[in-house]
Amino acid sequence: MKINFLKKIRHLIEGIFVWFLFILFHYVLPFRLSVDFGGWLARKGGPLLSVSNRARSNIKKCFPDISPLKVEEIVGEMWQNFGRLMIEYVNINHFWDGKKLHNIEIRGIENLKLLQEDGKPGLIFTAHLGNWQMITLAAQSIGFDLTQMYRPPNNPWVDAAMLTCQKFAVKNVITKGKRGPKDLLSLLKRGGHAMLLVDQKMGEGLSVPFLGRDAMTATGIARLYLHQNCPLLPARCERLEGSRFRVTFYPPIHFIPTSNHAEDMYALLLSINTLLGEWITERPGQWLWLHRRWKE
Repeated sequence: MKINFLKKIRHLIEGIFVWFLFILFHYVLPFRLSVDFGGWLARKGGPLLSVSNRARSNIKKCFPDISPLKVEEIVGEMWQNFGRLMIEYVNINHFWDGKKLHNIEIRGIENLKLLQEDGKPGLIFTAHLGNWQMITLAAQSIGFDLTQMYRPPNNPWVDAAMLTCQKFAVKNVITKGKRGPKDLLSLLKRGGHAMLLVDQKMGEGLSVPFLGRDAMTATGIARLYLHQNCPLLPARCERLEGSRFRVTFYPPIHFIPTSNHAEDMYALLLSINTLLGEWITERPGQWLWLHRRWKE
């Protein structure tokens, strides 16, 4: 009983702090000043945190020949990207005002339009690269009705603040949890479209190489492709300079199933992991290396 009470008090204090930051950075401080400060502060302080040792370990294991200097450069860039991203997250209106995109360059828009007009349900998949929320804004710019899977934090006050920001970026969200997969399947059966981030740590799934190391990989996206004939469209966000971005929509995954379902699952997931790995290798400082993505 006492533990639950203390937990609620801690959640309330955290929630007040988060809402204060949201109001400060969204309504009070100028956007450019805020985002530059967020990036600077994260780059200076992030590498000093103990969690950065996990990032260093991940980088070294994925790139065995990398120099210590390059490792520190990637860690610094990662934190700077993350610091800027958090401020951009609460200021989505600076990139999309409901009519026009700002500071977002789009490539492959024809691939997105084909997904929109083919009369089928579809999934856009991406990774925690650049500022992935810019992908949802690019979709909104052509009137694409997109739903995003959302992982809520444990703190309900923080969750409320994050959902407020999330709904600036995308109209519809499906909360990950017990009902998440059912809600996603229901959406797709109605012909809807969703965006998934598929590079996170998983406790179950299939062990599939990712950046040269076996990693537990969620199988849901492959099952939907193989069982529901659901097109898969890769999308990538790159930070170009400051708060300018390039969003690229690639041609849909073209995979021909065989009679061996298990081999098909593995091969499809391997092709997805390989593509994500190529993006990360090109811009390693823009990926979140903090996840426990691989088993030790």
